[in-house]
Amino acid sequence: MTSLAEQLKRLALPQNDPSLLDRSEVASLLFNCKEAATIDRDTFFAIGCTGLEELMGIDPSFEEFQSSLFSSTSKGLERSVQTKAVNQQLNKNISLFLIHLSPYFMLKPAQKCLEWLIHRFHIHLYNQDSLIGCVLPYHETNLFVRVIQLLDIKSPTHKWHWMDPIRKPGVPLARGTVITHCYKDLDFMDFICRLVAKSVKVFSECPSNSAQLRVLLVFYASTIVSALGAAEKITDTMVSLLLPYIQKGLKSSVQDYRAATYMIICQMTVKVTVETSLVHSLMVQISKTLFKVPSLIRDGLAFYMNQIFPLCKIPNLTLLQGLSAGYDVSPLLRYLLPHLVHTIVKSDTGKLTQVLFKTWASLKDRYLKFLEEFISHGTEIESNPTKMAALNQKILPLIRLLERKYPKALDSVLEKHLEDCTDEADQNLFHQFISLSLSCGKYEFLEDSDTSLLLSLNHPQPAVRVLALQHLKDVIETSKEGFDQAFIEEAIFGRLKDDNRDVVMSALSSLEVGVCLLACEILPGLECVTGMYSVLEQAVKILVKEEILKEKKELLDEAVMQLLPFMIITNANSKSSDWKMAVCLSESDLCSLHPLLKGWPEALEEAVKSTKSAELVGVANEKMILLLSGNLTSGDPSLLLQMVDDLILVAETESDSVRQKVTTHIIGSVLVQCCCNTQMKENYFPVAIRVFRFLDKKIKNLRTCESAEVRYYLLVNMKSTKCLLLTRDVCFLLVSEGVPVDPLCLNCNLYFLEESWWNPESLNQDSQDYLHLLLGLFDLLVSGASEGSNALQYRALMNLLFKVHLKDSEVLFKFLSILWTYGYNLSNHLNYEVSAMLQTQALYIGYALLESQTNQKKKQLLSPSSPVMVSLLINLGSPVSEVRRAALNCLHSLRGIKESLFHPVLQHLEQKTEEIISDPTYVAQIMETLFEELETQPKQKSQKKKLLEALENILDCVQNPVFPSYIARNLMKILHEIHGEMVLSHLLPALDRLLEKVFNKPEAMLKDEVILLHLILGKFNEYSATLLCKNQQSLDLFIKSLHAAKKIYEEIPPFQITALGQITKPFFAAVSDGMVQQKLLNVLFDLLLDCKNPLCAQTISSVFKGVSVCAEQIVRELELPEKTKSLATVQQTRRQKMQQQRKPQDAELAPETSHFSWQRVMLILELLQHKKKLRRPQALVPALFNLLSRCLEPMASEEENMEYTKQLILSCLLNICQKLSSDGSKVPADILDKEKFNVELIVQCIRISKMPQTHHHALLLLGAVAGMFPVSNTWNLCFGSSLWFPNIGNRPFLVCIEI
Repeated sequence: MTSLAEQLKRLALPQNDPSLLDRSEVASLLFNCKEAATIDRDTFFAIGCTGLEELMGIDPSFEEFQSSLFSSTSKGLERSVQTKAVNQQLNKNISLFLIHLSPYFMLKPAQKCLEWLIHRFHIHLYNQDSLIGCVLPYHETNLFVRVIQLLDIKSPTHKWHWMDPIRKPGVPLARGTVITHCYKDLDFMDFICRLVAKSVKVFSECPSNSAQLRVLLVFYASTIVSALGAAEKITDTMVSLLLPYIQKGLKSSVQDYRAATYMIICQMTVKVTVETSLVHSLMVQISKTLFKVPSLIRDGLAFYMNQIFPLCKIPNLTLLQGLSAGYDVSPLLRYLLPHLVHTIVKSDTGKLTQVLFKTWASLKDRYLKFLEEFISHGTEIESNPTKMAALNQKILPLIRLLERKYPKALDSVLEKHLEDCTDEADQNLFHQFISLSLSCGKYEFLEDSDTSLLLSLNHPQPAVRVLALQHLKDVIETSKEGFDQAFIEEAIFGRLKDDNRDVVMSALSSLEVGVCLLACEILPGLECVTGMYSVLEQAVKILVKEEILKEKKELLDEAVMQLLPFMIITNANSKSSDWKMAVCLSESDLCSLHPLLKGWPEALEEAVKSTKSAELVGVANEKMILLLSGNLTSGDPSLLLQMVDDLILVAETESDSVRQKVTTHIIGSVLVQCCCNTQMKENYFPVAIRVFRFLDKKIKNLRTCESAEVRYYLLVNMKSTKCLLLTRDVCFLLVSEGVPVDPLCLNCNLYFLEESWWNPESLNQDSQDYLHLLLGLFDLLVSGASEGSNALQYRALMNLLFKVHLKDSEVLFKFLSILWTYGYNLSNHLNYEVSAMLQTQALYIGYALLESQTNQKKKQLLSPSSPVMVSLLINLGSPVSEVRRAALNCLHSLRGIKESLFHPVLQHLEQKTEEIISDPTYVAQIMETLFEELETQPKQKSQKKKLLEALENILDCVQNPVFPSYIARNLMKILHEIHGEMVLSHLLPALDRLLEKVFNKPEAMLKDEVILLHLILGKFNEYSATLLCKNQQSLDLFIKSLHAAKKIYEEIPPFQITALGQITKPFFAAVSDGMVQQKLLNVLFDLLLDCKNPLCAQTISSVFKGVSVCAEQIVRELELPEKTKSLATVQQTRRQKMQQQRKPQDAELAPETSHFSWQRVMLILELLQHKKKLRRPQALVPALFNLLSRCLEPMASEEENMEYTKQLILSCLLNICQKLSSDGSKVPADILDKEKFNVELIVQCIRISKMPQTHHHALLLLGAVAGMFPVSNTWNLCFGSSLWFPNIGNRPFLVCIEI
C-alpha cells in the first residue's frame, strides 16, 4: 500500500467501512459471521435485553443503560447520520457501559450485551479503545481473542496492530507479550493507567461496587510492576508518566488501588535511583495516608525508605513485628530508632512501641540509644525529682523487657559506657539507669575494690576476685535483689575454672547453686589447678553433701563416670596428689551411692595393707578390674547395658595424658572380664558386641607407638596384671587362653549351627549377634594377617579362631558362604557390612581350603544340601571383577568331581573364564546357552539328566524358604535368560509363599523378597504361558499377583504393574485356551473398574491395546442380564415402542435380575476406541445395538454419563464400519448382515438426545451405514422422506440423506 493510500485510510470514517455494506457476513461475538447475517435486528435486540436484565439482577447499576443503549428507540439509531454531539454522548455512554461491563465480561449475559452493541452501534469500529480496555484484563482467554478477531487492525500503522498476530491462529495473548509491549510502548502504558484511573473514578462513586475493580487492579499492578522489572532501564519519561497516576493512587480511597500503587513505588525505587526530593514527597504522602486504611499499614511500611519521624505518630505499629518475621526491616529500624527513642522518652508512647522492640535485631544500638537519650534528657530534668521518677517509671518496663531477652547485649553496652564515663553527673545518671535493670547488682560498686562486682570477678588480681566471690556469697545468703540466678551460676562456674587455688576454694564455698555444674563439667577440669587435692576434697564434700545426687540418678551416673579416672591408682606415693585424690574419692559417699563402685573402699584398703609399695599400683588396678566387672554382672540386668555404654564413652575420651590412657586400658579389661563371666546369660551378646566394637575401633586406630611416659608406666607398674590390653594386639582378649572365647558358644543355644544353611533372615537375635561377632573377628584378623609387623601373630589368631569356633569343615564352609554372599543382602539383619575387600579375601581363603580338601569332602561340598556351589555361583555376577576371579578359582578347584550333578556346569564355566571375569552379565548368557541345549542339541541321556537335575537343584534353592531371599534373588538374576514351563512350575511354591506374605503381612516383606517376587513374575512370558492352561495354580497365582496393588517400597513399583507388563501380545497369543484368555480379560476389566492408581489404568490400557483379541471375547464381557431380546428389525422396535406407550410403568415393575455395571461397560468401550488388533469385529455389532437399546430405556436415563455411553457405542459402531469397509463400499452379507444394523435405534438417539455430540456421532454412523447397505426397506422407511428432528441445535432444521 502506498503512503497516499495509507493516509486516505487513516482519514476514512468508520461508517465507510466496507463490512457495513456487505450483508452476507456480519460481525458477531456469539455467532459465526455467515450465521449472524441470517439473524434479524429484533433477535439481536432481544438477546441484548435478555443479557442486560440478567446483569441488572447481579448489579443494579446497569439500570441506567436500560433507557439509552438498550431502549426501543436505539433499534432504529444509525450512527452515521447522527450529529457530532449525539455521537459524542453515545460514545460516552458506551465507554461508561463497557467500564461497568468489564468485571462481568466472562459471563454469558455480558457477552449478550456486547453482541447487541456490536450489531447496533458497531463498537468494534467506532469504540475500539473502549472495547479493548473492557476485555484487556482477560487477554489470556480465548474469548479475548474472539473480540480481537472482530477488529480490523491489519494495517502496520494501526495503534493495535501488535495484537494482529493472534487473530488468525486464535491463540490467547501471552502475558509476556503484554509486559514487553508495556515498557516498549509508553502510550500503551499510559492507556492502562488511564483506564484504571477512569474505572476507579466510576466505581468509587458507589463504594459497595469497589470489589468489581479487583480483576482490573490485579492486571494493572502485575503488568506495570512486571514491566518496570523487565525494562533494562527506567527512563525519566517513564517515571514522569507514572507519577500523576501514583499521586492519584496514594490519594484514592480504594484500598486495592492504593496497594497496587505501593507495589509500583517499590518496584520503581528498587530499579532506579530517585531524587531525594521526590522520595521525600512520596514518603510524606504515604505517612499522611497510612493511618487512614489500617489494613494497608503493613504494605505501606514495606516500602518506607526515608521519612521516618511521622511514623512515630501512627498508632498500631505492631504490624512491624509481623513484617520482621518475613522480611529484613533493619534498614527501616536503623532510621526509626533515634526518633522512636526520643518519642518514648519525651512523650507517652512507650507502651505502643514495646512490641516493636521485641523484634528488633540491632540490640546494642537499641540499648545505646536508650542510654544516651536517658542521660541527655535526665540532665535537663535532674533537678526535678518528680519528673525524674516519672521518667524512670515510664521506661522501666522496656528496660526489663529488653534485659530479659538480650542480657548480653545490655552488659556489653554498659561496660563500654562505664569505661568512657568520666563526668560525675553522667555517672550518677548512669547508675540510675542501671538500677532500672533486673541485674543491677552486678554493676554495683564494691567498697574494697572501687569497681563493679562484674569487673571484680574478672580482675587480674586474685585477691580482688576472692573479695568479689565473698560478696557474692553474702548476696546468696541474704537473697538480695538485683541478682538473677543465671548470673550467679555463671560467675561461680567461671571462677571454679580459675588457675588460683584460693579463688577456686572461695568459689566452692558459695556453690549451693552450682552443684549440677560441679558434678558434670567442673571436676574433670580441676586436674590443671595447682594444689588440686584440697580443692577436689572440698568439691566432693559439697557434691555428696547435697541431696541432689540421691534424687537424680542420671546426675549421679554422670558424676561417677567423670570421676572414675581420678579413682584409678597411677602413683603409689602416699604424698602425691594423685594418690590423695584417689583415696579421697574412695572414702567419699560416692562409692556407697553408686552400685558400680560398691566395695571399692574395702578393696583398696585391703590392697594397701597386703601389698608392697612397688606392686601396689598393679594389684590395686587388678582388684578394681575384678570389682567393677563383678559389680556389672551381678547388678541389676536392666542397668547393665547403660553402664557399659557409659564406661565405653569414658574409655573413648581422646587425651594424651597417662591417666586417660590407663583408664582406657582398665575399662577395656573390665568389659572383657564381663564377657568371660559364664553366669551372665541375659544381655550377653549385646554386651559382647559393644565390647568388640570398642576394641575393634581401638585396634584400627592404634598408634604405631605409645608415648614414652605411658610405655614406661605400663611396663614397670602393671606387670602383675593379666590384662593383655597393655599390648597393641588387643584382639588377644577374645581369642586367647588368657580370655577364653568358649562362652560365646556355650552361653546360648545356637541351633542354627546344625542347619544346612545359615539364614540371617530367620535367625533369632542371639544367633544374629553371634554371627555379627564372628564376622567382625574374621574381618579384624584377616586385615591384620595380610600386612604389618604383627601379621604372624594375627595368622596364629586366625588359626585359633577356626580351632575354637569353626573346627568342623562343614561349619567352616557355611561361615565362609555367609562371607561370600552377605554383601548382596539389602536388609542387613546382622548389622554388619561385608566389604568387597573382605569378600574377596574370604574367597581366596576358601580357595586355599578347598584345594586342601579330599575328593570325598569336595563331593560332599558339591551336594545339593551344601551352600558352597550356589554361593560361588552367584558371585560370578558380582560387579567386582576380582570377586568373580576368586569365585572362579574356587569353582575350578571343584571341577574334578565328575560324579557331581554340577559337573557339566563347572565344565562349561571353565571354558568361559575370561569372558566371565570381563563381563558381570555374561554368566546369565552362559547359563542360557547351557540349559538351552537341553532341548536344542542331541546329548546323551545321562548328561541331559545331569543338566536337568542341576537346573532343578538351583531352582529349588530359589523356592526353598530355608535359603535366604538375597541368595534366591541373585540366583534369579543368573537364571534371567532361562524360561519355560519347567522353570515356572518350580517357582510356583515361592510365588505362592511370597504373595501370601504380601496380602497378609506386607510390613514384614524384605526388600530382597520384594525384588525376588518381581523377578519370579518375570517368568510369566510366551515361553511359559501354556502352563496357565495346564496348571490351575499357576493361573490363580498370576491373577492373584494382578490384584497385588500395594506398593511395599517407594522406589519399587507394585507387583500389579509388573504382572500387567507380562501380558504382552506374544504371551496372550501363547495362551492357547480361549477360556483362560477370557478369564484374563475379565480380570483386566475388573481391575480397571476398581483401580484408583492412574499408573495401573494406563498400564491396563497399554496391555489391552497391545494384545490381539477376538470380538466374541469382548461380547461376553459386554453381555447384559437377560431382560428383553435384542431388537433386530424396525417392526419389533415399533411394537415395543407402542407397548411402552400403553404401559409406561412397566420399566419400573421389571427391575434387572442381576447386578450390572454401566461404568464397566463404559470403560470397555473406551478401550475399544483405540483398539486396532481386533479379530472379527462384526461380531460386536449385535451386542453394541443391544447396549444402545438399553441406553434408550427410561430406567437407563437415570444413570450418570448415559449420553457419553451412547456416544461411545456409536463411535465403536462407526469404527467397525470403517474397518469392514474402509472405502465406504458395500459389505457382503456373509461378513455382516444388514438386518443386524438397527437404524431405527440410531434415529431414536437423535430424537431423544439433546447433546450435539451425540447427534454428530449418530449422523456419521448413518452416513457410513448408507454406503454399506445402499438398498434397504429400512432406509426407505426411515429416509424416504425428510425426518423432523426438533432437538438439534438452537432451532429446528431438516436432515436428509440421499440414497
